[in-house]
Amino acid sequence: MVIVDDYNALTVKLDIQTSDSGALKDKTFAVKENIDVDGFVSTNGHPVWARTHEKASTNAEVVDRLLQAGAHLIGKSHMDEMAYSLLGANPHFGAPINKTQPDRLPGGSSSGSAAAVAAGLTDFAIGTDTGGSCRAPASFCGVFGFRPSSQSKNMRGVIPMSRSLDVIGWFAQDIDCLATVAKVLLPEDTTAIGYEEATFLAEPFADAEAEYMEIAQTAIHRLKSGPWRTASLGEDFFTQALMHFRNLQGYEVWSEHQSWILTHQPQFGPGVSERLKIAATVTKADKQAAEKFIDTSRCAVDALFADASVIIMPTTPGLAPKIDESLESLDRLRYAMLKFFLISSLFGLPQISIPIKNQRRTIGLSFVGKSGADHQLLDFAKNFCAHNNNLH
Repeated sequence: MVIVDDYNALTVKLDIQTSDSGALKDKTFAVKENIDVDGFVSTNGHPVWARTHEKASTNAEVVDRLLQAGAHLIGKSHMDEMAYSLLGANPHFGAPINKTQPDRLPGGSSSGSAAAVAAGLTDFAIGTDTGGSCRAPASFCGVFGFRPSSQSKNMRGVIPMSRSLDVIGWFAQDIDCLATVAKVLLPEDTTAIGYEEATFLAEPFADAEAEYMEIAQTAIHRLKSGPWRTASLGEDFFTQALMHFRNLQGYEVWSEHQSWILTHQPQFGPGVSERLKIAATVTKADKQAAEKFIDTSRCAVDALFADASVIIMPTTPGLAPKIDESLESLDRLRYAMLKFFLISSLFGLPQISIPIKNQRRTIGLSFVGKSGADHQLLDFAKNFCAHNNNLH
């Protein structure tokens, strides 16, 4: 198979197929550069990491499962360095081109995976999501993106970032393919909820930009044609959650990679460098406080699913940022986006981003479900898309 990549989405082209039958027969895919493929070094988005690590001797579990289901692996894909960004601009390897909006960044850290799907290089692509790393690029590139429940982890052969928050996620050109991948990778649902009602989460919508709301208005109107309500967790919840998310992630990132960083002294780009310095100062007490917050706040989050609700919220506050935006503006956007991502990340909830397009503009609208009810959430999304094909 000859793949022409004009979008800097792929780091290496592959041609690996081990089965000609299965649920994913005739489907092509790529995997992020922190996911092992036998015989290749996983770069983790950094050239020094690539130079100081050996080639993988086996495939990651997720790769084997997809190959066994008949999928055809055509490449590995670019990512932000150490998976520690949401924007998709890697200082060492450049930014993949966002075909949907070429003057805008693709989002990260699973940048190449989303860009490959948006460009039509693959039917689907695998990334990882810790704090929005599949959801941000799905929204920015105008593709379907999914972060599953944390209980569905299959992380063997994946370079960790923050072990308690990391999950495999994926992108697809259509909702049916996204759901088929879920059937291959995820266990059966452990929670029966039968989503029937749309619950609009007030705080993320209040922070969404005016242009976002303009593009999303038709989709929102159609969701409100059925049972719906508005719910709120309160600004104090989000302030506390953001602090604890950053501390938990930072503590685990530094614990995971401090030995390699201190030994090899790699140079990191703007943003990642500063975040790693802050991560080095997070204490075990900070981590424990974050874990306590998750435990004590879980009932309030679970209450959002009363009456078999799906949480509706913007995937990101607005459109993808322009390529030439200032570092200060990009850092503010990253900080703002975390508020949109931390509920699913902290509480292990499944979240799907649906592309909503208006002329040359694209955004993501998210459906968030209860932990352990991933397939039911995807069924809800499929039903919505089947009746609203003109939105994406």
